Amino acid sequence: MLNTPGKGKLIYAGLLAAVAWLLVVQPALAKDGADGRERSELYGLIEARPENGLQGQWIIGGQTFDTGPGTQFDEREGALQVGRCAKVQVRDGRVHEIEGQPMSDCP
Repeated sequence: MLNTPGKGKLIYAGLLAAVAWLLVVQPALAKDGADGRERSELYGLIEARPENGLQGQWIIGGQTFDTGPGTQFDEREGALQVGRCAKVQVRDGRVHEIEGQPMSDCP
């Protein structure tokens, strides 16, 4: 195999980009809970939220989530404000809960 100048740097940059992406968007692997429902969760910074109230469109960790009457909200660990950390729990494709988290929980 030829060792061309810059090839190692290119591979290193690609690996670094992949790791950075994984750190920014940390969704847990989707899995079935004891009740057989598909569940996943994501930690990320709140980039946008509904202007009036909690129900509506949120952007967290670069992903868009729509919340409705069945969505729960928890601010015990952190405020649900733009620029703060949140955990989104999704069950069967619907947002189950958005929970404020300490900033240390977000990349």
